[in-house]
Amino acid sequence: MKAKIFSEKHLILFLSFLLIIFLLFLFFSNRFLYAPKILLLCVIILIAVFLGKLQILMKDWFVFLAFVYLSDSLRGLIYFMTCKFNLPVYTLYAVKMENFLFGGIPSNFLQNALLGTGDSVNFTWLEKSLTAIHGTHFIAFLFVGLIIWIHKSEYFLDFKISFYLLISIGITGYFIIPTAPPWIAANLFKIIPEISHFNVTLYNMAIPDLTTGFNTNPIAAMPSLHAAFPALCSLMLWKLYRWKASLFYLYSLLIFFTITYTGDHYVVDIIAGILLAIICFYVSSKVKASLLKSNLKTAKKRDGNNFLQKNCTLMIGVLILAAGISIGLGIRNQLKDKYNMENLYIPKYIDFFRNQEDYRENYNVQFYFGNYFLFREDYKKAIQHLNKALDLSKNSVERHQVVMKINQCTLLMEQKK
Repeated sequence: MKAKIFSEKHLILFLSFLLIIFLLFLFFSNRFLYAPKILLLCVIILIAVFLGKLQILMKDWFVFLAFVYLSDSLRGLIYFMTCKFNLPVYTLYAVKMENFLFGGIPSNFLQNALLGTGDSVNFTWLEKSLTAIHGTHFIAFLFVGLIIWIHKSEYFLDFKISFYLLISIGITGYFIIPTAPPWIAANLFKIIPEISHFNVTLYNMAIPDLTTGFNTNPIAAMPSLHAAFPALCSLMLWKLYRWKASLFYLYSLLIFFTITYTGDHYVVDIIAGILLAIICFYVSSKVKASLLKSNLKTAKKRDGNNFLQKNCTLMIGVLILAAGISIGLGIRNQLKDKYNMENLYIPKYIDFFRNQEDYRENYNVQFYFGNYFLFREDYKKAIQHLNKALDLSKNSVERHQVVMKINQCTLLMEQKK
């Protein structure tokens, strides 16, 4: 028994070593990417084979991984539905909260201090390191789950339940209150000072993944799952390992710093994400106790030879995974063609509609209105706002941009007649 535990400890150390090597490779080779889940899935399968736990892997991991892939597709679906059905998207409440709490936007404070502005912007080892760390976000929680599954398997159910709750509530939040992050407020609407979304600029490598493009949702700022995932993992690791997991706590702090520095999230998004993680962590233990009690009662009534009972987990996992893939494939082309990063102005940013008079002299908002009504095929309103934007334009680039849109509207109006 001791030898087995010893080998598992060495396996965990080896995996941690591989992760560090991977990050160092990204940094020194100037290759930056979102680490795809499919790679970690292959690692998990290889480890299961190595430990002789392939059947246990299917029982413990399959439904959970299928749920994670479904959640990726649902992120994209929420953005697609928000745009298609003209649902309101929010911008100003987070800006006002940041100004009230901090007297400005922390992302701006950090970039002014560390990155510089305008022609003085220069990406150093700091931005490259943070980009490499940022790219691990979507697999780090699975890595923690893998360690718990190997070394503290009795707590793996706690891990899964807490993430089921966290992801479900987080995605619901994205649907109820879709929120534009700081870099959109800054770079599309100029309602806060300019922000360099440098991690996106530095990402220069992609590995094909099943869900590539499924989870496109640039208005998923509140709550920050970027913050909630490592926060929840930190709570789990603190419960099981205390200070032995100090390296991951440092990683979590770096993620919080990174998503603020890049303008991906407001600090209030991060606070909301951490609070959500705390709630899910404590609620999960009660849910687990209730589930175990319910399973104990039903186990006495079940026939152990029933085929459906034995294959229930597999069938549920297949259904969830099929749903995730179907949703993702169904919206993938629309996300790529109509709701791509060049068309972030398409959603209905309700703050500007409710306060149109406040933005009559804002070129960016008037240009947004023009594009919004152009997309909705209300060409007269589009031209009205575009003409206003033309009057407000400050340089030849802006004027050319507006004139092109006005010509497009005019041509479409004539075709519609």
